[in-house]
Amino acid sequence: MIVRRVLWPLIALFIGGMLTAGCQQLALLVPEENLAATPLAEENVSTSPLTASLEIPSLVDLSDVPAVGSPPVQLQIPALAIDVPVVPMTWDVTVVDGERTTRWVTPEAAAGWAVNSAGVGALGNVVIAGHQARGAAVFEAIALGELEVGQQILLTDEAGFTAFYQVATISEPIPLIGASEEERALAAAYMAPTTDARLTLITGWPSATTTHRIFVVAVLAPNPAE
Repeated sequence: MIVRRVLWPLIALFIGGMLTAGCQQLALLVPEENLAATPLAEENVSTSPLTASLEIPSLVDLSDVPAVGSPPVQLQIPALAIDVPVVPMTWDVTVVDGERTTRWVTPEAAAGWAVNSAGVGALGNVVIAGHQARGAAVFEAIALGELEVGQQILLTDEAGFTAFYQVATISEPIPLIGASEEERALAAAYMAPTTDARLTLITGWPSATTTHRIFVVAVLAPNPAE
């Protein structure tokens, strides 16, 4: 069930790329001034009446969660036998509707971490994108509908620390072209910074070509071994 959450002003708008080799590039556009090399601080989060909040109950005591985490290097979804590297996403400059902006370049052989999102096991929103139809198609299983609420996602940093997240909600496909204002605002909300501790996966839909986007939200969960 989709409910409403905070929207960071001018946060990444979810809009389309160009058709290439039978599928569309995973185009996540971010105003150039909003790119940052470190996770976003809580003071950068503000409430917007335009966008719904995606409020999801936490599974851990947030007072025990660190404010800053390290970049992810590996992502695993055991139920789907997904085990893929994660690399920082680069961006290039483009012009959309006459406005200069930047476009994340999603890697084709790995998942891509948005460098201005949160780190592993920390407060905030860890944003990771992956193709479902290009290159290694690391998130194809998600586009095929194989991921389920309640399943576990493991995210590991370069020091070997692994954080456990539990899938809380999976969006309906949101159109890439011709999306309504509400749909564009909702897509932006999925990528916005948060004050809880969550992981958001983004991929295209359907599995063969990209006409829509799917967002998976997982919340930080206790380590089952502890």
